[in-house]
Amino acid sequence: MKTKHSYHVLPVFGLSLLVSAVTQASTIENAVDTTGLTGFVDIAYGDHTINSGLASNVEVDNYRFSGVAGDSLRVILSTSTGGLDLQAVLRGPDGSIIQTVSCNGNAGSFGAATRCSAALDQTLSTTGDYFLNLSDLGANESGNYTMSLDLNPPVNNWTGIAYDEALDETLGHLGDTDFLAFNGAAGSGVQLTVASLSGGLDLNLDVWDPLGNLIENVACNGNSGSFGAATLCSVTPELNLTETGIYKIGLADTGWNETGNYRLGISCLYGACPSEAPSLVPLPPAVWLFGSGLLGLGAILRRKS
Repeated sequence: MKTKHSYHVLPVFGLSLLVSAVTQASTIENAVDTTGLTGFVDIAYGDHTINSGLASNVEVDNYRFSGVAGDSLRVILSTSTGGLDLQAVLRGPDGSIIQTVSCNGNAGSFGAATRCSAALDQTLSTTGDYFLNLSDLGANESGNYTMSLDLNPPVNNWTGIAYDEALDETLGHLGDTDFLAFNGAAGSGVQLTVASLSGGLDLNLDVWDPLGNLIENVACNGNSGSFGAATLCSVTPELNLTETGIYKIGLADTGWNETGNYRLGISCLYGACPSEAPSLVPLPPAVWLFGSGLLGLGAILRRKS
């Protein structure tokens, strides 16, 4: 995603102070190449694996990440080898099992081998190192997979978008989730329009309010053609906003088993909607002091890159 920079020119005692603030930051998506790695593989929120797989039916792949009490996380498992029944066990800092999930890699007609996916959602109760153990359920299959780890919703893993802008983006790997955000004002109404640009992509849209509450979940079917043929699809929810602040958006493929392109736009239907995209990097407090307490905010130059 492109990064937009907004330049604020503030007059300070006759001089112009130029301050650059990032108003749209690229989504944090870090690929962790597991080729040749052994032992615990350290991962973090925003990471997904590449070249990962179970080389034999008795292999267990082990991952470690740092969590903080109250973190609401999501782990997505997506297999790229039919027949692999991938299982994930989440363990706490003391090694105790918190949750186990798996998917069925033999869910085709008459038990035929298929690709599969699963999600593990968990709110952490303590701070420390957590562990994920991945294996084949039944220890009778091997194959390749992708695992993604994210906060849900994220703290800073998002891209800011302004009203009346069209953003084209890509779900680029199995299990991918793109996170975006917009500024909302209480008492206003907005419409989110998300349309797939790739046939077969089943878009799933989540929206969280500034308090972290999930206020919208809607999806469309990208395989609604004759005999389940791939088609384009879209969702257009309208939201009546009750809080002022940053609203976060999560976009993924339903089932986490497809990749492809999409376009997103946000329109203000009524009320006083903020014009700027939210920023991950706010202006320093000293700048706001000069701008608002002493001399006021000067001209604003906006440059897109």
